[in-house]
Amino acid sequence: MRRQCKILFNLILPLALVCFAPACRQNNPAAATAAAPLTEKNSSGPIELTIIADPAQVHLDRDILLTLRVSAPSNLEVRLPPLENRLKGFVINGAFTRDAVDAGNKPVKEHCFRLTPTLADEYRLAPMPVTWINRGPPPSEGWFATRPVIFQSADIMKGPPGATIHDITDPVWIYPAFKTVALWTLSVIGAAGAFYLLWWLSRRIHKAIKLRRMSPRERALYELNELLAQDLVAKQKIKEFYLELTMIVRRYIERAHAIRAPEQTTEEFLVAVTRNPDFTREVVAKLKIFLQTSDLVKFAAYQPEREIIEQTLATAHDYIETDENAKQEAKEDQIRH
Repeated sequence: MRRQCKILFNLILPLALVCFAPACRQNNPAAATAAAPLTEKNSSGPIELTIIADPAQVHLDRDILLTLRVSAPSNLEVRLPPLENRLKGFVINGAFTRDAVDAGNKPVKEHCFRLTPTLADEYRLAPMPVTWINRGPPPSEGWFATRPVIFQSADIMKGPPGATIHDITDPVWIYPAFKTVALWTLSVIGAAGAFYLLWWLSRRIHKAIKLRRMSPRERALYELNELLAQDLVAKQKIKEFYLELTMIVRRYIERAHAIRAPEQTTEEFLVAVTRNPDFTREVVAKLKIFLQTSDLVKFAAYQPEREIIEQTLATAHDYIETDENAKQEAKEDQIRH
């Protein structure tokens, strides 16, 4: 019985190995053969040049080891040209030379180059001249050209892209640097300051043009309205009020009668207007009271009552309003007399 079971086991085991061996070879990754490197052979007489590229296809994420294997008799010196100008789509990132032997134990010399691929529409090694020199008797030399080597590009993506491609995370706000914020802030402040300066200058120029186009009477009344808008009396700035009110009247007299009133003392001014035929005795008397009261406030610390302030203001206003008529009447009296 034991002998029969042993015979049956010996028959079943080979059959099972025959059935399961193909499946094992198909599913085992180690059994898959690696892609062979690209090999191009060029020869001329006893000289043989083999071009080997590993891997055979161009992958943008890996370099290619390009080996130029030269096999020649010992009496021949073989020279290769530089490769920098003969490569398209590659950058040389290293090179070295080593001695080796071929399958027949014949010494060979290998020139190895590390090529890094770049984005290009074509990857190739152009033909190159290989020169040789025979140093034995009789000496001779010659050359032969290699064939071009075209490299195939590996597919970056196999198959159509998935339909559910989306961002892994939402956009993240990155705060700007402090230097950037400071520069933008200074720029905004500078632009605002320049705009305000231009606006202020335009207002000043517009106001100056407007005042120059006014008559002496219109300009004096305009300055009176600006003085009243400051409300200096309510702010207890009586001295400043009288000083500005006096200068308004003096500037008006200078523009209307060509008397340098702002630069004269009260006594000098009264003498000048008394001698001027444009001023009647009544006008000179009113201006004298007006200027003397103003001098008391400006120089003697006199604090006038509210009624005196209003009366002084009314005197200045009436004089400016009626000066043109009084000037005309003075000329007529001068003509009659």
